[in-house]
Amino acid sequence: MQIILHLGAQRSATTSFQHYMRSHAERLSALGVGFWGPGRLRGTGLFEGLYAGPSGRVSAAAIAKAKPRLAAALDGARARGVRRLVISEENMLGSVKGNIRHRALYPDCATRLEGFAAALGCPVDMILLGLRPLPDYWTSALAYGVKRGCALPSAAALEAISASERSWRDVVCDIAAVMPGAQIELHRFADFADAPDVRLAQVLGADLKLPQASAGLRKNEAPDLAALRGALGARGARPAGLPEGEGRWQPFSQDQIAALAERYSDDIFWCAAGAGALAKLIERKTLEEAGRHPLPAERRGHIHDQARRMGQAS
Repeated sequence: MQIILHLGAQRSATTSFQHYMRSHAERLSALGVGFWGPGRLRGTGLFEGLYAGPSGRVSAAAIAKAKPRLAAALDGARARGVRRLVISEENMLGSVKGNIRHRALYPDCATRLEGFAAALGCPVDMILLGLRPLPDYWTSALAYGVKRGCALPSAAALEAISASERSWRDVVCDIAAVMPGAQIELHRFADFADAPDVRLAQVLGADLKLPQASAGLRKNEAPDLAALRGALGARGARPAGLPEGEGRWQPFSQDQIAALAERYSDDIFWCAAGAGALAKLIERKTLEEAGRHPLPAERRGHIHDQARRMGQAS
């Protein structure tokens, strides 16, 4: 049984991918594809005790307790005829609140992943990771964090985030160090955010007739300014730190956005150049190649722009 680990990341259309997998679980099962998502993994689920706290480390006792539980679940999947098991859990890398607290991108993901890898007790064949442009990732993460109880970021916090040298390249290197035998596939957020079926088809093979994702599928999007004012007001906090108007919140200055964008361009250039032989950047092929015909709106919005982006990055 092939094990495919979808690590997200958070704020990178991971919830949309999980929604697609859950919505079509029966049809995917008939194709020999199993799915473990947050509903089965979190709380008192299969990954109970493996989510490290602020220390970033999983205890040996928690790993020992989880091992037999996971082994039994894996054996059960094999017995049901699952040939490829997709495990999707973005919290294996860390949390949005943790990133905001550290003002850096998954700084302790290596030690967190070590705990999950030890508990699984078997090789992971493939790892999937979506890369969202850093200005968009951090804007979405901060909005999500405020909605979930974080304070509005200070000017010093925004400057520290924009100046942090840690980027997707560092996250990929950490993943590869923990799971060196896994094939790591990377993809850009914009390529597959609305097309989880296309991304899954590229993983499983276009010969499989996968169910088509609903048009315009997008789950758990970041709250806008109105929603943020409502969230702050509901907990008695003053929304005075938010700008006037409606629409998307942009907390960063133009210089800070430029710094984050440049770091992301460096990431993509590194990925496109081979990612140091650690990972492979998956481009979005035509939808016909991936096993389904595009809708007219999808044809209009689909552009192969790798050459242009590489030119900008250089």
